[in-house]
Amino acid sequence: MLMESGNNDNPSVLPVVPMKPLSQCKTRLERIMGPQDREDLTMGMLRRVLLAIRGAGVDPFWVIGGDDRIRNMSRTLGAVWMEDLGRNLNDTITKAFESARMREVSALYLPGDLPFIKPGDIHQLIRSAQHQHNVTLSPARRDGGTNAILVPYDLIPYFRPELGSNSFRKHVGTAARMGVSVAFYYSGGMGFDLDDGSDLDEYEHMEPGLLERLMGRKPDNINRTPLQL
Repeated sequence: MLMESGNNDNPSVLPVVPMKPLSQCKTRLERIMGPQDREDLTMGMLRRVLLAIRGAGVDPFWVIGGDDRIRNMSRTLGAVWMEDLGRNLNDTITKAFESARMREVSALYLPGDLPFIKPGDIHQLIRSAQHQHNVTLSPARRDGGTNAILVPYDLIPYFRPELGSNSFRKHVGTAARMGVSVAFYYSGGMGFDLDDGSDLDEYEHMEPGLLERLMGRKPDNINRTPLQL
């Protein structure tokens, strides 16, 4: 059985961050960013997610899938990296959650593209679970998505992730059918994921210089013509 985190406020929770190879990440940005920029941006956001988990005192945490660059950075930041477990995103998360249940710990899904996430977001989300009595969900700020799912280990066999279109509504419905209480945690750090060019414009307005800080360098010329709102 995994030991509890050194932070006594954080019960035993195993964060799981699934990733794709960098060449397959952020394809919605292809019209405005070159491949190297998209890869560096993806790595910068993943770095923030992993540092937030580590800063919240939660250990161990897993990164699943990706490529050599993702593997190397994940291990450098203290994550356990492993090959992809499933046929698709939901299958991968389902299998990772089952691995957590076998270790008698709750499971926490987090995406790797949360540019504003902070350790306090992880800490407060775990607290929202009320000592693992609630399924806890964080909605994306738009598009009906789900940016975090925390499932108590004894409920894992009955809760299946359905990430994709309108996933937040689906996850709430699943919990309701199970007859378990649901906690909702929303913050800018959890709600703002990065999907397309309009997100880039908005986030640069919110935090000037964000893109350069995430990438660790100035981006190449970005074609912003398609981004006019």
